[in-house]
Amino acid sequence: MIYKNILAILLLAFIFRTSVVFWGYHGDLNNNISWGTLAYERGLNGFYGSSDARNWPYSAPNQPPLTLLLFTGLRALWIGVNNSILSLNTHIPLFPSKLVWFWESKGMILLVKLPSIVADLLIGCIIYDFTKRILKNKKKALYLFCLWLFNPLVWYNSSIWGQTDSIVNLLGLIAVISLLDKKIIRSVFFLTLSLLFKGSLTIFLPIFFVIALKQGHSVKKLFLSAIYALVLVLVSSVWFHPYLDLPIWLINLYKDRIMPGEIGYLTANAFNMWYLVSPDKTSDYMTIFGLSARTIGFIIFGGLYTAILLKLRKYSGNYMVLFSLSLVALASFLFITRMHERYLYPFFPYATFVLAILPQITVGFVLLSVIHLFNLYNLFWVPSFPALEAIMKNSNYPIAFSIITLAVFFNFLYIFLRQKSPA
Repeated sequence: MIYKNILAILLLAFIFRTSVVFWGYHGDLNNNISWGTLAYERGLNGFYGSSDARNWPYSAPNQPPLTLLLFTGLRALWIGVNNSILSLNTHIPLFPSKLVWFWESKGMILLVKLPSIVADLLIGCIIYDFTKRILKNKKKALYLFCLWLFNPLVWYNSSIWGQTDSIVNLLGLIAVISLLDKKIIRSVFFLTLSLLFKGSLTIFLPIFFVIALKQGHSVKKLFLSAIYALVLVLVSSVWFHPYLDLPIWLINLYKDRIMPGEIGYLTANAFNMWYLVSPDKTSDYMTIFGLSARTIGFIIFGGLYTAILLKLRKYSGNYMVLFSLSLVALASFLFITRMHERYLYPFFPYATFVLAILPQITVGFVLLSVIHLFNLYNLFWVPSFPALEAIMKNSNYPIAFSIITLAVFFNFLYIFLRQKSPA
């Protein structure tokens, strides 16, 4: 019976997401669709080419190889379906011609958003399965499953905005669960896939290292993990640079194009500590006490990370690992410069798990969910709510949201550091 309920909930979540897919069209989709189209037309070899935005319809590609392979594959799928629809429309008089117009105008939008929607659902399934397995409580697992699937910030990110955060975090979540299950090879495999899709979860690497070290894996398993990771890197990248200097090219690609990002401001519409300093387009090379804001951000983040790791070395049970990951994600969002509003996303899958063990974080979780949803809505304004837009354009509200987020973080950190159970 429970599995029928799960399937019904998944179907409902999928139908709802696809029903709102065309509510909004964020400018980021222009990049994703154009990169996929150009890669399909020009070929992948040398595709990254010039970093000068003037040589591209919207902006130069600044996403890792696996992301571009996905967009290229989606473009190929769109063309295949389009050709089939045109053929059917030509040879079958009763074929609905409106489907031709729909696919030509909106088919690519649907395809680009669809992988993220599916990833949403799979994350929900993992949350259910792991919670049920660890707590032996199907009711609580089902509650968290529904909480994730119908949390507005989750479906807003994938279905309306069309971002790929859920794909990156699905791969990362599989890596984390595999690590907790002491399956190091599978963990490294999926972590590598996540980083090849987008480098946003590099912040979790120290935690992976500490836990893997405590688990005491054999040299053979560690060696195989490294080999599989290397093979993944080469297989996903060789399409773009099939030459002997591929490793050097890939390092330079991440260093110069992917990791720095496009915007070197204190904050890129993220309601965080730097929003309180300046919400405007202020360079993060501005100096405070002789140090650049970017350096200060990394120092604060590094100090907090050290405190989290020291606690984790002593208490490294499942929920403590999940709690530490959520805290690191929240700390990076709050204190590192150049943060976009979407970069708080990695906090939520792990914090959803923690709710099952520590109900005292519920209020903070709800506050962060609401604030993050407002942050996603800010400047995008989809769907249009003029009254809400007017409120958000009052700078006092984003400032208040930033302060509340900081307060919630330090409350969560206090709760984390007070934990004594090794479970």
